[in-house]
Amino acid sequence: MKKTKLLITSFLMLMVLVLVPSCSPDTYSLDGITDKSDIHFDITQDLAADPGGNTVILKNTTPGVVLTWDYVTGKSNKANETVKYAFKGNYTIKITAVTGGGIVELDPVTITVTKDNLNYVNDPLWNLLSGGVGKSKTWVLDLDANGVSKFFAGPMFFYGTDNAWLEGGDKGCYGTDCWNWSPEWKGNQWIAAKGDYGTMTFSLNGGPFLTTDHKMSPSYGKESGTYFLDADKKIITTSGATILHSNEYENCVDNWKSMKIMSITANTLQVGVLRKGSCDGAATLVYNFISKEYSDNWVPTAVADPNPSIDLNGGTVGDLLSTTTTTTKTWALSKDTPFNWTSLDGAFLNNWNSVADYPDWAAFTAADQVTVVKNKISFSSNGTVKTITSNGTTASGTYTTSTDGTNIITFAGITPSFPIGNSWASVSTTDKNQWKIVKTAKTGNVVTDIWFGKRDPNKSEYMVFHFVLSSL
Repeated sequence: MKKTKLLITSFLMLMVLVLVPSCSPDTYSLDGITDKSDIHFDITQDLAADPGGNTVILKNTTPGVVLTWDYVTGKSNKANETVKYAFKGNYTIKITAVTGGGIVELDPVTITVTKDNLNYVNDPLWNLLSGGVGKSKTWVLDLDANGVSKFFAGPMFFYGTDNAWLEGGDKGCYGTDCWNWSPEWKGNQWIAAKGDYGTMTFSLNGGPFLTTDHKMSPSYGKESGTYFLDADKKIITTSGATILHSNEYENCVDNWKSMKIMSITANTLQVGVLRKGSCDGAATLVYNFISKEYSDNWVPTAVADPNPSIDLNGGTVGDLLSTTTTTTKTWALSKDTPFNWTSLDGAFLNNWNSVADYPDWAAFTAADQVTVVKNKISFSSNGTVKTITSNGTTASGTYTTSTDGTNIITFAGITPSFPIGNSWASVSTTDKNQWKIVKTAKTGNVVTDIWFGKRDPNKSEYMVFHFVLSSL
């Protein structure tokens, strides 16, 4: 019995010993804080390249540690970075280490540059951006308190993530995600509130300095800092100051201090920042600036609608509408491409060549084709006009055509209006009860297609309705 009890007792003790460690919770801990004395790096001035010490080489010599260099004119986390200072002076380089135990602030290092080397800023892009050495240039966002954009269609455009310098690459494309949308602000006011956004001044007077006055963004206010322009990569980085931008996308951009130059001239500047994927998808937000000098001297001019080139087959607009061998022509709404939009110069804004090309949001499908072609309009040479809608309703009135070459048709006693199948879109006229002939197409020697345009009251575009010559 004693032997049996001893065995049972030993077995139970063994089970306790086995179970105790299996029931203990796992514990984790970060690496201990790395002492800054254990982090090594080299900062040297290449006096062979620049006797004044303008070329500075930053080298991280500590494995497993990432160093971030804040070298006044920019920032970098490269293990090996070469910085070129154009202007003499003292530059304090701040260094932050990212270690397994956390962030470690290292002692800053101050280097002295004894001579200017203006070759580092002697580039056309530097001159366009800042006005040149010893000068400064002030830029404003191209949208004022009155909602006026003086050069661009609006204060910002949208591009793909692989779009960049628009004068290089494949028309500004450097990858697969390339597209652009250049909205007119008047019809898309949601992109930015109208207002005085303040000023942004790039200087090369004693150094590459940037000052900003964010009048629409009190959280930024007035800032003073520096900037660096990589003329080869077409990238601007800033330190201590942020570019002017709209508040609508404030939380959609992780880095407002690094931007791609999309284009630059003496009067205009376009820079792009990356929008996060969580904000309607990754994209390049391009902000459009004009020089303050251009803005201050800008004088508004009345711009008439351009007249797209149309083929009248040697006749007049009246001949086109109503006269061949008879005195009346009937035009039926196209069953394949009944509607689209064009710019003011007549270029299609959507690449729709058949019913299959219409996107879901247009709500025009092959099932609508049977009814669409029943919408017809007849013009007679005596100035009368008649419409027949797909449900058989008819209406009559008169029309006149412009004599000044604007290709405007004005209706009286009738307002042409047709449904386009089950789509939300419909054929209609302007508030002046007019159409404009925006495009024509010929088959052989006969004009068989007309696109009647309805000018958008806010945007610089037409909604166009495509009619084809009908035998009835």
